[in-house]
Parts: sequence; C-alpha cells; structure tokens
Amino acid sequence: MTDIRPFPAAADAMRHSTAELNAEQNRASFYLTGRRMATGLSDIAGLGLLSAQFAPYRRLHELRYDYPLILVHGGDVRAAVRSLSGMMDEILAVVAVGDDAARIRHHAMLLEQEIRGQADRGVDRLSSLWARAEERLVATAEDPLLADSLAKLVAARQVEGDVVACTQETPGQVVGHLWKQVQRDRIGLLSARITQLRQALADILAAEQADSPTGLASDRLAQSLGPVFGAELDVSALSRLLTDNRPRFRLSDARRERVRGLLDALARQRFVPVGEDADGGNGELYEFVYSSPDDAIAAYRDRFAATAELAKSLVIAEMEADGRYREDIHDPLFAKWDVEDLEADILGMFPDYLVRVDAEVLTARDSVVLLEALAAGIPIKVLVQVNDLLRGTSSADRHPGDRLSTRKLARYALASGESFVLQAPSAGLFQMRERIVDGSMAPGAALFVVYSGGGQWLGDLPPYLASAAATEARVFPAFTYDPAAGDTWADRFTLAANPQAERDWPVHCVSYADAAMQRVRVEAPFTAADFWAGDSRMLPHLALSSLDGSEGTVVPFAEHLATAPGIWADQLPYLLMVSADESLHRVLVDRPLVHRTQRDLEQWRRLQELGGIHNSHVARELARQRDLFDAEIAQLQAGAALPAAGVAATAAPSDAPPALAEPEDDLNEPEARDPYLPWIETSRCSTCNECTLINDRMFAYNENRQAYIADPDAGTYAELVEAAENCQVAIIHPAKPRDPAEPGLEELIKRAEAFA
Repeated sequence: MTDIRPFPAAADAMRHSTAELNAEQNRASFYLTGRRMATGLSDIAGLGLLSAQFAPYRRLHELRYDYPLILVHGGDVRAAVRSLSGMMDEILAVVAVGDDAARIRHHAMLLEQEIRGQADRGVDRLSSLWARAEERLVATAEDPLLADSLAKLVAARQVEGDVVACTQETPGQVVGHLWKQVQRDRIGLLSARITQLRQALADILAAEQADSPTGLASDRLAQSLGPVFGAELDVSALSRLLTDNRPRFRLSDARRERVRGLLDALARQRFVPVGEDADGGNGELYEFVYSSPDDAIAAYRDRFAATAELAKSLVIAEMEADGRYREDIHDPLFAKWDVEDLEADILGMFPDYLVRVDAEVLTARDSVVLLEALAAGIPIKVLVQVNDLLRGTSSADRHPGDRLSTRKLARYALASGESFVLQAPSAGLFQMRERIVDGSMAPGAALFVVYSGGGQWLGDLPPYLASAAATEARVFPAFTYDPAAGDTWADRFTLAANPQAERDWPVHCVSYADAAMQRVRVEAPFTAADFWAGDSRMLPHLALSSLDGSEGTVVPFAEHLATAPGIWADQLPYLLMVSADESLHRVLVDRPLVHRTQRDLEQWRRLQELGGIHNSHVARELARQRDLFDAEIAQLQAGAALPAAGVAATAAPSDAPPALAEPEDDLNEPEARDPYLPWIETSRCSTCNECTLINDRMFAYNENRQAYIADPDAGTYAELVEAAENCQVAIIHPAKPRDPAEPGLEELIKRAEAFA
C-alpha cells in the first residue's frame, strides 16, 4: 500500500504551523513558569544588568547630592544634621563674591569632591577630612591661587561634626544621633529642675538651722561675718542679742522629715546626672539604648516604681519650694497618688527608651510585642533597620510564617493611630530629618522603619541608589503619621516625600543611542519590576531577549501591567536594562514577577487613599455631584429650547437662574497675573516634551499629558527662557525673574520679551 504524502505546500504549512505552536508554547512556558526551554532566551547572570534609569548615576561619586551628612553636636536640634553640599553652598554664598567668585567656586567643588571621596572610608570629623582634603589638593594642584581659595573657605566654615556617608550603618547613625540630641535637651531640663529643687529644699533646712541657737552661736556668727567684721564686733554679745527673747523660725517635725525625704529621693534618682554626677561618671545611671524590644519594655516596667517616685517627688518638692504644700490637704491626696495622676509635661521630662534592631533578627513574636508596645503608648522610640526587602515572603524565607514582612511593619503600626510612625529610605533621611526630630520629641511611642539599601543581593549598587530606588518604585514608600499634627488623617498622614506621589509610578526620560547612533528619548515609568530586576534572587524570573526576535511580540512592562496584568496574551513584557559595558538590553519578565509588582502597586494605592490621593470616597462624591450638575444643565437646556419648538414663550421670572456662559479663560488676561509667576497655556500644549527634558521638576504634565508649571522655584530663569524658546507652540511665558541675583539676567529678560 502506498503511503499518502501531503502536497509539498501543505507539508510546509504543517511544519510552519507546528513550529509556531511550539514557539507559542515555549513563550507561554517562560511567561507562566520562568522556564526558558527552547525559546532562544538566555540567562542574564553575569551581565551586571541594572535598570536603564540607573545609567546616569553609575558614577555616583562624581555627582552632588545630599550625602555625606554632617552630624553636628550641640546647638539647635533641628540643625543637628547638615548636608556637605548644603554647607558648602552656604559658605560660597559668603565667600564667592566679586571677581574671584568663579575661581573660588571651582576650588570649592574640588574640595567638596575630595571630602566626599574620603568620607566613604568611614566616619571621621569634618575638620580632619577637610584638612586631609586640603593637603591632597595642594600637593597635586598647579594653580597658584588654590591656597588662597582654600584659606577663605576654611575661614568661613562654622560647622563641625562627624561626617557619614550613605552606607548600611547610616540609619542607626542618623536616627540615633537625632534621638540623642533630643534626649540631651530633655535630660538637661530635668537635671536643671532637680538641681533647682534640691537647692530650694536645702535652703529651707538651712534657714531653720541659721535661725536656731546653734546657728546663732558666737563661733558660727564669727565664721559668717569673716575676719574683718569679726574683729571689730563682740560676737558673743551679738549672739546673746539675737537669741534672747526672740521668736525663731522652726519647721514642724513632719515637714522637716518630708523635706529631708525629698532631698534623699532627688539624690538617689538614676535617670539623669545632677551636680557632681553631671558628667555621668558615677556609672549608676540607667541605660536607655537597647537592641531588643523585650529588654527595653522590661526595663521600662522594672523602673516604673522609680519613675513614679521621682515624678511624685518633683511635684511635692515644687509645692514645698513655693510654700503651697498643706499637710491637712495634700498628705491624704498623695497617699493615694498614682503615676497615672501625673500630668504629661512631668512625664515628658523623663528620658525615652531607644530600641535599635535589624528587621532580619525580628521574629513574628518580636513584631507583635513591638506593635503592642506602640499601641500602648510606652515611651520607646524604635528604629527598625531593613536590609532585605524580600524578608517575610515565601520566595525569600524557608519558613515565612515565623516572620513578619518588614515592608508591612509600619503599616500595621498605623492601625492603632496612637504612635508616631515614619517609614523612609536611608537616601531620604536628610529630607526627613525634621520628621525624625518630631518623632523623637513625640510623647509616648514612635516607630522609625528605614531601608538601608544594603544587602549582598543588589551587587555593587550603592546603598543610596538602592534605597532611593525602592521608594521610587513604590516597593518601600516613604510616609509619616504624626498623631500630634492634627485631628484628621489629612493633618496626620503624608506621602509628600515620595516622587510624583499622584502617579502609580514616577515617570522619567530615558535617553540612548539607537543602532544608527541617533539619540532616542522615551518616557519610561520606574516600576517595582525595575527595582526587583536588580536583585540577584530574581534572576530566574528574567531572560535576555533573543537577537532574532524569536520570542514573538514584546511590549513594555508598564503597558503589559496596565492592559493584561498576569494574563498570557501572546506577548512578553520587557524592561529596559543596561549592562556593565553600558549596552542597552530588553529583558523579559515572567508572570511571578508581574504578580509581585501588582501587589506592590495595590499596596501603594492603599497608601495613596490614606494620603488623600485618588480617594475613592471623594471620587464617588464628585461623580454624584457631576451627575446632578449634568442633570441640571440638561433641564435648563430643555427649558431654553421650548420656544424654538413652537411653544409660546413667556417672560422669565425675575429669580430665574442666569443663562450659562462659557467660563472665561484667565489665560487671556495676563495683566491679572502675578508678574513674577511664570505660566503656561496648558490647554494648547502639544506634549512635545521639550520643557520637561530641560527640567522635569519645574515642568510637569497633568492627567491630560499637557504641561504646566509644577514648581517655579525648582529651576532657573535661564531654564524658563530656554523652554519658552524651544516650545513648538510658544505657550510658555517666563514672566519676570524671581531671583534678582541670577547671573545674566539682562540678556535673559530681553530674550523673554518675545514671550510676554
């Protein structure tokens, strides 16, 4: 029997169809499970890939940014953390003037760069780093005027302190330093109060002693009068004159014993150094810094009786010193007295407890104990340093049930609404320094959760970039909850420290050269997947796109997430990543990483609602009001159309609503505007990106992708004029310069006249 063979064309079609089916199955296999099979996709291990948005920051040490920080001791607690760059700018504002301004500024930048490089080697005093940097510059530079510039700069420097770079130890250094400065002020107040009361109580006993026969004895009088007056007077006769037939000041036995007991209680206290112990040298003072929540809570409870005794002694001593204590009234009152009867200002003078702990050592039980202490208002300030953002997840822990996700700890603390809560990356500690001070000063409990950006899973990515990226990607959002800030969530909770907080993901411009060496600019969101792709544990979820395009249709990750999240739709999502040799690659992502990103986005949207951004209740009410408004407009329009339909028109009643008019466009009335406030005819914007490429902090897009002035002070007048000249539809109006000291204003004002 002869085999039946298909026609050649049919055989080719079958083979082609089978190949397509296999390719489709292989692509689906990678997307759904991460298995590459015969897709032609390759592993990305060893390429040193990072998100393309990291490319401008690969040489971070050459850029000016917040770090290193200067931890200043003494003075105003809100100025206890300074930025090296900010301090240098303040010095230049004083020194870089006149004809030498450019030269001094140039030398100052060299000095700052040298100090920044040395700061990465460990904590050191600013004066020491400054001196070594000067020595190195003078030894290598050939500019004869360098020494003059350096002398002027160091003469203008008025700041001293420890210099810290952004490392894995930074959260403990910065938060611990600010807490210590707050405690310094608090301990100083309590110590001064105890010293004052001890002196007042001692004076009461001394007054009785001085007015007693013993105090008025001739030898005591001679001693008090001194050798000059003692030789001229008959001290024996004076003693008889003062003691005979004269009423004397005497304390009751009960008051004398009470005053002595108060003096003893104030002397025995171990909370703050007083008098001879002001340097803390007695070694008996209580410790207030702990590495375990259990230990801190146990210490607080063990000292509860001592706290109550000292607080009670302070109140009674104050009344004794002022002469307000009445035994018949106050003895029964204080016999039943409890620490809960104390006023907050008294307890607020006592030192707080600081707990510094790495999240990686916290068990689920530790986390529960910590959250209960926060809800109870125990006066502890807790710094939880996070080094691994995957901790507490099934992919990172063998027994995830034994741990609590470190990224949820601060959110759980929000539930009670009683304690101060701050979550921040180490890169944002300088911007949030005043919030940290507020939390350290807050009565009761406070929680600081800080992501250090450390860990061996991020390769050579600097902690500053890693921590900042985690916040940008909504993996570790920054927020603050301050119960003392007001009565509503709008007052207490803020997401202001997050970039572009109104968006799902912050959007930045990525610029690269294509195969024809032409510059290409694309706006790309920085998603959670862009961050997670830099974690070595996520390598199984990533694959390098093949050169021949055999993987089929690929789409940008954010587009896939917005249209078909987690669903196989014959398309593979990709991220733009840059390898160590600065080559651009498309890196494909599987579904598990898509789902992880979705969870990060959902949690971010919940925080947005708490922060009043895209609030569903507000949106629902706005929709209801819009429907009512539309119905009213339709009713008015129907009433206005009746005469045209042949119905006899009648005169409108005098109280009828006026005819609706088109709203006036204030863009046509520049004379009504602030002459120093730049503006854009937003409704005419063609979304050409020219202005945002110049300064994406000054210029931003609204929900319709049309430009507006987001912050007129986020850039220079020169950038405003340049943006106006580059605008394709000439809708940017620079107005008048806001900074009269900006260089080159005369020419810039002339150029801006064309856009008035």
